[in-house]
Amino acid sequence: MVTRNILIVEDEPAVAQSFHHILKRSLEYNYQVKIVNSAEDALESLKKVRAFDVILLDFYLPGITGGDFLRALRNRDQETVVIVISASQDYRIVHDVFKLGADDYLTKEELANPYVLEKAILAGLEKREYQKEAARTEVARQRIDAITTIIRTVHHELNNPMAIIDLTLNKVHSAPEKVDKQLNAQLKEIQVNVDRMSDILRRLMNFRDEMYNEELRGLKLFAIPEAPSLGKDSS
Repeated sequence: MVTRNILIVEDEPAVAQSFHHILKRSLEYNYQVKIVNSAEDALESLKKVRAFDVILLDFYLPGITGGDFLRALRNRDQETVVIVISASQDYRIVHDVFKLGADDYLTKEELANPYVLEKAILAGLEKREYQKEAARTEVARQRIDAITTIIRTVHHELNNPMAIIDLTLNKVHSAPEKVDKQLNAQLKEIQVNVDRMSDILRRLMNFRDEMYNEELRGLKLFAIPEAPSLGKDSS
């Protein structure tokens, strides 16, 4: 079972313990729960612990309010899921906490149903995983674009000189009587390699992303497509 670290910021001990009790009964995750009763203590906890996966944050707190805490948190941390909890149903508060970066807002009345809390936590964690995957996909897309640009540049820079070499070799081959046998053999070898390089350049424009390789610990490989093979019976 996957372990998730939860920080409960709630100044009413009975409410905090009720959240803790709900989380202990979870069948989805092994929740490691820490409870603090003020935003000041929460900020201290964040200095000592590397990260929490989820923070359950009471909006009305003594001293630093839940809103001020959320603002300070989002200035340095966009990944932790934050679910704001309040007895108020004032839409202005809901609007403000989402603007500050909350992932969800629950009223204490809604939490009379014990499944609501974990449902909100699971939804927040799933959303964060989706965002991370989307970010990884975007990085991969940018890398592919960069590689494609490099390939097209290389193709352009090499294609013209290769064409000139090929044209020159054709002119020499058109008058073989003017070339001695040894030089002619060398020119044929050059022609073979020029054709090979031209074929690689042509196929380079259709490079493909290789499959994920576990043995290489996730290293991404890129390969030039194989040249089409001719069947034995082809004519």
